[in-house]
Amino acid sequence: MTNKLTIGSLKPGSSAFNRKFESSSVPAQTSENFIEIQQHQNTFKIKPDRNNTVLNSALNQEFELDYKCKKGTCGKCRVKLLKGNSMLTSVNEAEKKKLGKEIDANYRLACQAVFK
Repeated sequence: MTNKLTIGSLKPGSSAFNRKFESSSVPAQTSENFIEIQQHQNTFKIKPDRNNTVLNSALNQEFELDYKCKKGTCGKCRVKLLKGNSMLTSVNEAEKKKLGKEIDANYRLACQAVFK
């Protein structure tokens, strides 16, 4: 038989609170839950937004990334990918043209990098 939970039993430190909340399995934030990018010495952890660009996902999450054209031609949204490469589609032609060898150093155009 289980005791009913009351307001008093849900106070932190009570045995009912410990059973109900502290033992619950809350998934920890791991590298699979976000990508990490850097732009102008600022680091951002962006949650994946499937089939959306890194730029649009960042803007939707209220991060202020620097950008201009959203077409892959200006290069203003250039970011260094620190974590989460496997969560993004392959580098496209616009990125290859604009970034060249910087791709080898994990640079991407946020407006062209798309979450899988």
